[in-house]
Amino acid sequence: MLVHFLNPPNWFTAASILCSTTAIGLLLEGASAGALQAELLVRACILIVVGGVFDNLDGRVARLTRRETEFGIQLDSIADILGFGFSPALIAWAWQLHNFGKAGLAVTFAYVACAAFRLARFNVNTVTRSWPFAGHSQGLTSTMSGGILVSYIWMGNEGWLAYFGLPDAAVPAVTVALVASLAYFMVSSIPYRNFKDVKQSRVARRYMALAVTVTLGAAWWYREAVMFFGAASALYLLVGTLDGLLTAAKAGALNGALLIGNDPASDDDAHPSRP
Repeated sequence: MLVHFLNPPNWFTAASILCSTTAIGLLLEGASAGALQAELLVRACILIVVGGVFDNLDGRVARLTRRETEFGIQLDSIADILGFGFSPALIAWAWQLHNFGKAGLAVTFAYVACAAFRLARFNVNTVTRSWPFAGHSQGLTSTMSGGILVSYIWMGNEGWLAYFGLPDAAVPAVTVALVASLAYFMVSSIPYRNFKDVKQSRVARRYMALAVTVTLGAAWWYREAVMFFGAASALYLLVGTLDGLLTAAKAGALNGALLIGNDPASDDDAHPSRP
């Protein structure tokens, strides 16, 4: 076991676990005080975002140092379900979903379960290599889903949702809809572009240029870090989902992508073309 502790990529995975554990600790701190302050929620959301940075670095460090191991892959999956499945769902429940009683708890559970199923499917596909859309993730990744959810909560706790016209009375219902939608997108087979596709596709590079321009522009215009993550999250969820649906439709795999037909990973008739 010592060799795994000394493997540099696992340090970044452990750092991601530390971020999510600390975020949960902040929620428990607020609960023990009898009231969950907006400041604690914001700090918890930021920790999840930072954890996402570490999560993206561990794989890159493993490839750079040539220290990729099966142990590291499994550890990363465990860290992902904690950091981008359980923790964001718990933050959402503590912020708004608890107001819906058992229904809110059911939505919270559905999000965590879908994140777990999504990660299990990814591990299986890593072995079988049955996913036909190169440069695309099968469904929304748990990391992106968790990042989108906590960015939304972060914006809400700093008053930006109201600033952009979302009434306070509508926030609980919108939160339920967002959490349920993210859960569905994770277990769907919608092909979402990933960073590997940027190297291979001119269209992906154009999307990346657009994303960088919009997110940096939003952060500069409003002088708030949350606007960078909020704009990035909204852009990826909206444009990424639409692009994924179009990609699946071109390949004749739209029904499977939406989970109303054969899964594209097992559909012999799905032959995606590079857009």
